[in-house]
Amino acid sequence: MDDRLEQQTGMQEPEDTRERILAVAQKLFAEKGFEATSVRDITTEASCNVASVNYHFGNKENLYLEAFRSMLAVLRDQRMAVLSELMTRDRIPTLEEFLESFAEGFIEPLVDKSRGRMFMTLVSREMFDLRLPHGVFADEFIRPLLERATAALAAVGPPLHPAEARFCIMSMVGQLLHALKAHHLFAVQDNPGVVPARLADYVPHFVRFSAGGIRACAEKASFAGKTDFAPEVTA
Repeated sequence: MDDRLEQQTGMQEPEDTRERILAVAQKLFAEKGFEATSVRDITTEASCNVASVNYHFGNKENLYLEAFRSMLAVLRDQRMAVLSELMTRDRIPTLEEFLESFAEGFIEPLVDKSRGRMFMTLVSREMFDLRLPHGVFADEFIRPLLERATAALAAVGPPLHPAEARFCIMSMVGQLLHALKAHHLFAVQDNPGVVPARLADYVPHFVRFSAGGIRACAEKASFAGKTDFAPEVTA
């Protein structure tokens, strides 16, 4: 029984139709963007009809939201699992072990996997053409990961003010994002030596650079005796 007949007879559509629509929507929104992707494009490739989209999602905007959210959830949970596994070992990991696990957990889902690459493309498009409701990306992806990573850093690293620790995590993410972009730009072209041939070869540098930066931040804070980031007041 096809989707149209199910709609006509009032039978509930199977869940696999919803998942098929989501998978195609993620692919097309990443490839073409929101405006250039029509509901008809999605239903044609998903082998269903427009009524199926309305039934499961209501409209194109809600479909985009759910397509984005489902990818956020998968990648967020993967990264949270990496941090949880690291912090539940028999001993507290070293700062270097934490950084290595953080880097590998960040990079691995986004390399040579269509879902990870679609996510990166969707995020890039969203940054320039805002479509998500305010707060979705921050509340459902960035904040939970930032809180978990900051707590892990506090357990394994030198003493840091919480705000300084968050800055360190943000700097770490910035390094990894740049490495991913540079890898995609140069590794596939005839540019030997610009970036490592494999992203895994970047991880040791990331660990050394980040560990040095984190320890320097801790030393500066300790030397200055500061407990917050309030501006200094001069007479």
